[in-house]
Parts: sequence; structure tokens; C-alpha cells
Amino acid sequence: MKENFNFCKRIALGGLLQGYFHNLRGTLQGIFLELQLILMKKKSDLDKEIYERINKTLNLLQKLQNQIDTAFDEIYNEKTGPWDLKEFIEKEILFWEAFLPFKHKVKKEVFEEDKVFIEIPYNLLKGLFCNICQEIFLNLKENTNLKIFIKKNKRVEFLWDKDLDELVYKNLKVLSHQLKDLAEIKVDRRTLSFQF
Repeated sequence: MKENFNFCKRIALGGLLQGYFHNLRGTLQGIFLELQLILMKKKSDLDKEIYERINKTLNLLQKLQNQIDTAFDEIYNEKTGPWDLKEFIEKEILFWEAFLPFKHKVKKEVFEEDKVFIEIPYNLLKGLFCNICQEIFLNLKENTNLKIFIKKNKRVEFLWDKDLDELVYKNLKVLSHQLKDLAEIKVDRRTLSFQF
């Protein structure tokens, strides 16, 4: 029963995120409009430093808008690929490096036995990795070595050299059961593998 509750909670969070992305877009558009109205005033009325800072702010807001649009598009992307698994994993690592302890305190290596392509809806592949990476990447201890192996038979293995907290292993085992229709997932003390 608790497993189903946790799974439903993750699904509900996905739905909430869609709503939050929608609302963030509206807020961003409002900020853009206000800043553009300020810039429309005679430029001589604006201090040069203020003008430059507003332009920098507009550029940052545009970058944020692009990130939100990309995330929103990925939520609805049901194209089935084929997806280059190494390329996909490297993008996932970059995404999770927004969590600075993972970026700076974990050594990460990806090894590819052979080129592997997966044909699965993109949003499902992203969801699978998102759930697994959230548990592993955000809980790795400082100075951990993380190795990810991509095998010929569409098998991916995550290996790390420092134990995770017991709750993380428990969560990973629950996930392996919940995601069994997407991949066969096995969890051990310092490894997680899945086969498509």
C-alpha cells in the first residue's frame, strides 16, 4: 500500500510540475513586459549602468524561458527515438549537476561498450532516468566515484564506491518494482542495473 502511495505521489508531482511550468511562463512574460516598458523610455533618461543591467536581466530571463520551454516540451515528448543512450545519459548528468554537491564532489565516468540505441517514448525514458537519478545522484556521498556502463545488450549499470543511506536502497527497490514495465531493474549495495 505504501509503495502505491509513493508511486501516486510521484505521478501527482509530475502533474503539479506541469501546472507550475505554465504559471512560471506567465510570470516571466509579466517581468519581460515591465522591463521592456522601462527600456522604451528615452534612453537618455536611463543611467548607462541601469540600462546595461536591465539588458543583462532580459538575457537571463530569456535563458530561463528557454529552459522552461525545453522542460515543458520534454514532458509531452512521446517520440520513440531511436535515442543514443550514451548521449542521453550525458545530458542527464549535466541536468543533475545543477545540484552542486553532485557536480563538484562526485567523480563521474560513462563507459560505452558499443553504440546503443533505445526505442521508447522520450518522456518515459526521461521519467525512468529522472526517478533513478534523483535517488542515486542526490544521495551520493562526497568524493564518491560513480561509473556508468552502457552494455551491448541495452543494459545500463551504475556503480558507486561508497554506501548510500539505507532509505535510498529501499526507495530504489520500490522504484524497481514500480518501473518494471519499462525495464528490469536490479539493486545491490553499490550497484544498480537495468535492462530494456
